[in-house]
Amino acid sequence: MALSREDIWFIEKHLPAPFNSVGRYEEFFGPKLQMHEALCSTTIATVKEILSSLIIEHANRFFCRIDDTHTCKTPASIVEKIRRSQEGAEKKKEKGETPEIYDLDNFLSTMTDVARFRIVCNFVSDVERVTKVIEESEELKTYLKVGKPKNSINLHRRISGERSVKFILEHKARPGLFIEIQIMTQLQEAWDKKDHYLVYEKRRGSPKTEEELFCNYLDSKMSAMAELLYVADNYFEQLRKEEKEGDE
Repeated sequence: MALSREDIWFIEKHLPAPFNSVGRYEEFFGPKLQMHEALCSTTIATVKEILSSLIIEHANRFFCRIDDTHTCKTPASIVEKIRRSQEGAEKKKEKGETPEIYDLDNFLSTMTDVARFRIVCNFVSDVERVTKVIEESEELKTYLKVGKPKNSINLHRRISGERSVKFILEHKARPGLFIEIQIMTQLQEAWDKKDHYLVYEKRRGSPKTEEELFCNYLDSKMSAMAELLYVADNYFEQLRKEEKEGDE
């Protein structure tokens, strides 16, 4: 993830010396992320264990995979999120909303997605089964506070479109140490990757407002594509059920 001009300016102005340069800013964040990296490794190992019986049960087909390739936010992504939260605070106040403001002192305990990973499932019903296993896992509950997920694959979609189930888990012994688990289908992951390239990266790298960058109808098209893929997910789910019933 490349730094925008605004991010470079933020680094030079707000990070303490000698880390206030493009060449050294990552050194400031590296040591601070060690606990998040360790928590991610531990949680992924636990999730692999608790999902193993389901994967064996569905050994005749793809059931799910755990994407452990990007388990922590990069320093560049953290800088961007801090900067954007501060820049957008006044606009939210004007709208009567309570802004969530991150800074270099509080981001480790307020950003709930510094440590995160994704579980990608084949069918919608697989998402639901994985969600239930995580929600009821006694193994995870030994060291994490596990509550209800923030949303449902069937009821919620992000403003920009993608549908997923999201757990925000907090370490019991270290309050303020969070990890996010996101569960989605293969089709929704495909949409997310395209949205990241076509929309998110363009928004992130430009000083223009969202209205200047994207006409409303373009955002509507991206959202509509996510809904079409959700319809496809449900159609595949119905086909799977009919095929299973035919075998019985």
